[in-house]
Amino acid sequence: MIFEDNFFNQFIQKPSKGKERIYRFLSKVGHPQKKINKTIHITGTNGKGSTIAFLHSCLKANKLSSNVYTSPHLLKINERFIINDKIISDDLLSHITNKFIKIHDDKELSFFEFITSCALELFSKSNSDWNLIEVGMGGLHDPTNIIERKDLSIITTISYDHEEFLGKDLKMIAEEKLGIIPDGGFAIFGPQEKFLKQIILDHLNKKNAKGIFYNQDWFIERRGDQIIYQDKAGELEFETLGLDGEYQILNAGLCIASLKSLHRMNKIDISDEIIIQGLKNTKLLGRLSKLTSNIEAIIDKGSEVLIDGCHNPSAAKIISQEMINLNSKEKKNLFIILGLSRNRSLIDFILNFKGIAKEITIIPIEGIKSASLKDIKNKTMFSNEVLQESKSLKDAIQKYSKFKNSRILICGSLYLVSEALKIN
Repeated sequence: MIFEDNFFNQFIQKPSKGKERIYRFLSKVGHPQKKINKTIHITGTNGKGSTIAFLHSCLKANKLSSNVYTSPHLLKINERFIINDKIISDDLLSHITNKFIKIHDDKELSFFEFITSCALELFSKSNSDWNLIEVGMGGLHDPTNIIERKDLSIITTISYDHEEFLGKDLKMIAEEKLGIIPDGGFAIFGPQEKFLKQIILDHLNKKNAKGIFYNQDWFIERRGDQIIYQDKAGELEFETLGLDGEYQILNAGLCIASLKSLHRMNKIDISDEIIIQGLKNTKLLGRLSKLTSNIEAIIDKGSEVLIDGCHNPSAAKIISQEMINLNSKEKKNLFIILGLSRNRSLIDFILNFKGIAKEITIIPIEGIKSASLKDIKNKTMFSNEVLQESKSLKDAIQKYSKFKNSRILICGSLYLVSEALKIN
């Protein structure tokens, strides 16, 4: 479904630092958030979408249906809403948005608050077994945190992102993300900075909540061809994940730890065999995916094009390691096509590719205020890399299409990944 431009003009542009606006609106439609049970809520800086994809696939393999709410989308807004395991139809999405826009007063909500309200209404009327909900930004003040009953909270690695809204201090960012844990709740934690551990423990104590931690209560690693997950109940061994990239091993670990915790709480009955099957069957666009079709047809036969939605320095660090891993298996020259929104740290992002990329071309993202070469004041930091600019993604791809034996990585934003998928 495609909204007309004037549709967006009805909404407040700035996100709210609180849930009062969405609460007032939901009170007009009967508080659907109070009718939703069986919920897993996930926040963190990176890996949220992949972890939800693993969870959804495992639940599906276990013959359990899910509603899933994620953001942003890549090709169509429908992707944000999965109802009973299916992406929402244009008709149903049109029905709920038309119904709610009649109730919505001009400039009452932000667009994200509005579509979150639509999702909550749809989920409240669905008979799905589980609801998987991804935070839009932060946690405590995010519109999705209006949900009252949560079976599990998942916090992936906490790092710097959206500092203009969440603060420039990692402690402040952590406290915002920890805000999704309800009183008496249970949380699963991915890898965290050491100094955050006490902050997390203090928060759990204040909320009378419990949690389990990576590298303390659960572990996961690759040993040769095997991936080994371990917790107090024992080990789970498997070989294959449906999503490419070594970094997905940690996201798979979060998924396993979550399902096994729910199993111990008697909230789900699931076997190791089903979990392994679900992890293997997982699919998700835009995460270290190889492009074929139109783009592959124009590049040199010995070259390849990869896309990834990494959009902050911590994610760039992970993907730079993936590029090193790929190069150790098959040596190719790395060329990066990078589009970042202007509020991102361009230098901190590209420093992760120093000594790895042969050339980095910075491009504008369609419809977004984007970073450019002039944002790099000290270009001598990159004396061994060629920094370029192109006016568009198409131009940058065309330029690199003539290079032989190349690995072309398009990254910096899920919106840029969306552009690449449309070209492809």
